[in-house]
Amino acid sequence: MRKSTLLAFALILVVAGCSSNSDNRQAKQTSYESTVPLYESDSNCVVAMPEETPNNVPEYEDASVPLHFTATEIVAPIFDSVRAFRNGYAVVGMGQVWNDEEWSWERGLYGLIDREGNLVLPIIYDRIGDIRDTEIVDNCVFVIVTYDGKSGILSVHGDEILPIIYTRVSIHDNLASVSYGTGSSRTAGLFNLLTGEFVIPKGEYVAIGTFINENRAWVTLGPANGWRWGLVDTNNGELLTPMVYTGHGTTSSPNSFRNGMALAFRDIGSGRRAGFLDVNGSEITEFIYDDASGPWNGIAEVNYNGRWGLVDTEGAYVIEPIFDSMRHLQQYVWHADFRYFPVSHNGVQGIWDMAEGRLTVPHMNGVIADIYSNFAIIRYGNWSVAGILNIETDEYVIPLGYMHFGNNTLRNGLTPASKGSRGSDYRMGIVDIRTGEIVADFIYDDLSWQQGVERDYLIFRTGAEWERNSWDGDYFYALADGFFGVMDSCGNIIIPAIYSFIRYMHGSSDLFAVTLSCKQNGTKMGVINSSGEIVLPIVYTHVGHFFHPLGFRTSFAPINIGAEWVWDNSVESYWGDGGYELIGGKWGFIDTNGNLVIPATLEYDLVYPVSDGMAAVRRDDKWGFVAVRPDTN
Repeated sequence: MRKSTLLAFALILVVAGCSSNSDNRQAKQTSYESTVPLYESDSNCVVAMPEETPNNVPEYEDASVPLHFTATEIVAPIFDSVRAFRNGYAVVGMGQVWNDEEWSWERGLYGLIDREGNLVLPIIYDRIGDIRDTEIVDNCVFVIVTYDGKSGILSVHGDEILPIIYTRVSIHDNLASVSYGTGSSRTAGLFNLLTGEFVIPKGEYVAIGTFINENRAWVTLGPANGWRWGLVDTNNGELLTPMVYTGHGTTSSPNSFRNGMALAFRDIGSGRRAGFLDVNGSEITEFIYDDASGPWNGIAEVNYNGRWGLVDTEGAYVIEPIFDSMRHLQQYVWHADFRYFPVSHNGVQGIWDMAEGRLTVPHMNGVIADIYSNFAIIRYGNWSVAGILNIETDEYVIPLGYMHFGNNTLRNGLTPASKGSRGSDYRMGIVDIRTGEIVADFIYDDLSWQQGVERDYLIFRTGAEWERNSWDGDYFYALADGFFGVMDSCGNIIIPAIYSFIRYMHGSSDLFAVTLSCKQNGTKMGVINSSGEIVLPIVYTHVGHFFHPLGFRTSFAPINIGAEWVWDNSVESYWGDGGYELIGGKWGFIDTNGNLVIPATLEYDLVYPVSDGMAAVRRDDKWGFVAVRPDTN
């Protein structure tokens, strides 16, 4: 169905007097057509990308060439709502307004525009799904649309891929899962977007699981077979297993495949037991386990008779089920040098050595808080004291006595540590966990690692005071006031403590957002580099985090002049809806060199992150787009 046909269809509904909603659809469509008509394309489902994108600029690939960016308004702010560009297209909406009585947003109607602002799908749909990379199939961008409560799939050129008759539609790579009807009459099917045919015809199963990968899908007959699931080959629809499996919940499907394994459950005897299957539907393990999780990096946890162990992708035991628990296992197995992890055996904690297959530290008087390489942070008592244990020698490098070591903050063997108690003599320094050497004295109110691209930094705080606060009757201590500075990874001060706040700007190599406060001028923010040089003047109300758009060699950060922190659920802000929000002022962007891409002194009331080379901008409560491009002049 072409776009002209869709528009004619909408007109027919109006003439026939279908509903006020149909009138609403046509009114919103016409309001935009008065500015930009519906775009007719002869393209046969080919993604029309712009001629000039960041990756098409010859100098862009040379990392030694400093880049400057310009922003050009392409789509004037005329929409009530927009979503980010993906694959050359963006969803736009008309009629979305805030309802004070209902305390909620009233949904509008939606259409689709291209990078030039052409309307490629009319603004008549109740919903248009996000345009993601997985919805490009055979060089065609597909979108899920909803019209009068029914869903289907169109190409961005208006071609009807699946008619708009389904209760629910979702896309997984080149497959579309559809459901038709509701309740006892519900049925599901699986449609191949490449071939244009149903792999699993609607009517054969009640539901298809959301986990579709490895050319496999889970299907069920629903209540007719007690919500038990079977595995289907998505290439031909062949059922590979009996329909006897389930997931963690009563009606949920088994898990997706990872490392060629999928966790499932089935009824054995009087109870439900866990096990693993391979992609051919064969049972890798016996279904004898009380519970299981994973796999992670080829290892899965299994629980048998209340004890935990590990199995590999062949179903063989790596560790037989003998432990009370295996804490934090998932965070360890992803590391390439994964060797040690904490376990509990008969109520006592120890450390398991994967390389030697034994408890290298069989017991200890304390709790293993974390492990870095061959060193473990041990806490004792009420967790107010800690020490560092060398796992290989089973000896303390740093004896129990420090109050705290930073969590996940190890850099080059160094970690922030603290002594004393909050609210009194609490002070922080830096220690080398390999030797126990004090690298930075215990004189700081706070210390935290900030990992950069080329080097690591520590942000420190001095001159702060501990304040006793309460929340719902509970008392706690929090630091107030003070000044912030920056150390390098050796503990040398490179930026003195002269700022009222410092935040490392992730995504840059050495930029920091800094804050200065004074009674006369209030709080102002700017950007400095690791040498303390001012990159962006300290005159802004807010400097946000860097984000890295796809296809760009640089990152961008939002800046604002004139905003205020207010409580207002009905006002849209850069930080979202509801709660304390940054409202008002003028917004812009800077790049990682501190260059202004969109100056905050321009007319935009709100600017959203760059996506697909385009940034959404708001002016006078309406939304449009600017194109962000490298300046090659």
